[in-house]
Amino acid sequence: MASLIGTPTSPRMGRSAADPGCERGLVTGKYFNFNPLPPPADVLGNPLVVPNLPTHKWPKETWRSRVSRFFAQMNLGSQSATTRLRWKLHDTTASVLASVSRSVTLAERRGPAGPSGKAVSVVIVRHPYHLRHVFDMIPQLPAELAPERRFIELVMSRILKKYGEQMALIKGAAFSFEHEAKEYFHAGFRLEKQIKKITNPDERFAALQNIYAVYFHGRQYYYYALLRRERLQPDNKLFMFFSRACYFMARIDWSGQLLDKPNPRSLPTRDEMMFYVQRDKTVLMRYRSDPDFQRQVKGVLEAFPT
Repeated sequence: MASLIGTPTSPRMGRSAADPGCERGLVTGKYFNFNPLPPPADVLGNPLVVPNLPTHKWPKETWRSRVSRFFAQMNLGSQSATTRLRWKLHDTTASVLASVSRSVTLAERRGPAGPSGKAVSVVIVRHPYHLRHVFDMIPQLPAELAPERRFIELVMSRILKKYGEQMALIKGAAFSFEHEAKEYFHAGFRLEKQIKKITNPDERFAALQNIYAVYFHGRQYYYYALLRRERLQPDNKLFMFFSRACYFMARIDWSGQLLDKPNPRSLPTRDEMMFYVQRDKTVLMRYRSDPDFQRQVKGVLEAFPT
């Protein structure tokens, strides 16, 4: 019987606290953490400040539109889902811009007025995970909001670049999300191959938590590499590892048990997977020139729900 309890998920990764996002498991006293905290080594000591961020002039709010927003917040009125999402995206973007602004980062967590006329909330950013709600939103935005999506992608790309610069200063060497993602994916794959050997419930629970956390970091860092527009190695296999990680993580249920098949609700949609394909230039280049790889990518995409 193999034991993975206490096995380091990565040389750079500390123990993931099971605070927010945890669910009670079948093992008494155990909680499965579906939202791992940032790797401690990657958390900046000071809040991230990004100068010279792009600015965008939102349509000026009129009295009528403010009234519409007020009713929308109370689930009243006839605003379309796209309109409500556009308002939410405008406010979210204003909050992001305020959060990494030098003038408000260390102030009282309230930024300047946003598009709605109210002061936007400010998040103290020491790691990209502190803006994960924004990153998670981007792949899900519909085509109707393409201009807004391009702008928020540009903003988040600048933030990731500045974060990478800060990490390089701390490490004394170049920092690459691609390299970090590769390490996490390889660690997760090695741990995954051992899971069948573990029969003790406590050890199996701990092993699945380790694998989930490692794959979680790998998925996020691969995404950040794409948004940061890093030059990925031409022969990298990150998209395939990313897809495998998505599939495996969706097999873990709320109690920390490994299911035979993934829960479709826990998988990214096919449209969301296409979001990553379209931003990974190495995948696009191989897709156009390698028929075998083309069939492989098509097979992977078909495994995800529409």
